[in-house]
Amino acid sequence: MIVASRGARIVAALSLVAGFATFCVVQDRVTAAGARRYVALQRAAIDGRGRPVTIDEIMRPTLEQSVWRGVEWGGGVALVGLAAAGAMARIRPGS
Repeated sequence: MIVASRGARIVAALSLVAGFATFCVVQDRVTAAGARRYVALQRAAIDGRGRPVTIDEIMRPTLEQSVWRGVEWGGGVALVGLAAAGAMARIRPGS
C-alpha cells in the first residue's frame, strides 16, 4: 500500500486545479474565436460579400468544439500532474 506524502497530495490537488483552469481558458479562447468568426461573417454579409449566417449555425459547433478541446487540454494537464504526484508518492525519503 502506498501512502502519499503531504507533498504528493499537494501536487495532486494543484494538478486538478491547474487542469480545471486550463479547461476554462481553452474553452473560453475557442468560444471567443467562434464569436469573432460569426461577427466577421455577418459583416461580410452586410457588405454583400457573403451570405447571412445565424448565430446557431456558427456557435453550436464552436461550443461543442470548445468543450472538447478544453477537456483534452485540461485533462492532459491534470493527468501529467497526477502522474507526477503518483511518482512522488512512490519515492521513499532517504532512498
